[in-house]
Amino acid sequence: METKITTAHIMVTSLCDRDCKYCCNKQYDLDSIPTITDAELREMKDIFLTGGEPFVYSNPNEIARYLKEKYRNVEKVIVYSNAYEFAHYIIAFGGLNYIDGVTLSIKSYLDVAAMRDFILSHKPTSKLRFNRLYVFPGFEDIECPPWFDKMQREWQKVFVPAPNCIFRRL
Repeated sequence: METKITTAHIMVTSLCDRDCKYCCNKQYDLDSIPTITDAELREMKDIFLTGGEPFVYSNPNEIARYLKEKYRNVEKVIVYSNAYEFAHYIIAFGGLNYIDGVTLSIKSYLDVAAMRDFILSHKPTSKLRFNRLYVFPGFEDIECPPWFDKMQREWQKVFVPAPNCIFRRL
């Protein structure tokens, strides 16, 4: 029996202000990623917005609003970002009204500073339901807010999306 896929990772932008050594966006032809269809969106419960850098080159809160209003089946929208870019988005735009969680990566000292100086003190994510903190080598000792699940990550030389989801672009 085939399992029904109800999770989509959607690339909302290929643009990024970083140049990470093992960036998964360098590992495949971005133009070959299929565009998500209306029929696929009607089957999704969980949507993960990714990039590039969504909080710099798109407006994930507005994308989440649109998805939740048009597709009542969408239960949660989570955004992948770096801590620094996320903090600057919150400072510039404020709320996360339609976003249910974030997965933040700590990959540089800019991310460490954003976590220490902004996210821990202003707690913009403490009311979100699903938060994860990915910590890459060299940053293992970073203080993690109690409303985040902290996970150690390694750079992947070959990125493979999870088998229980689809990977599309907007």
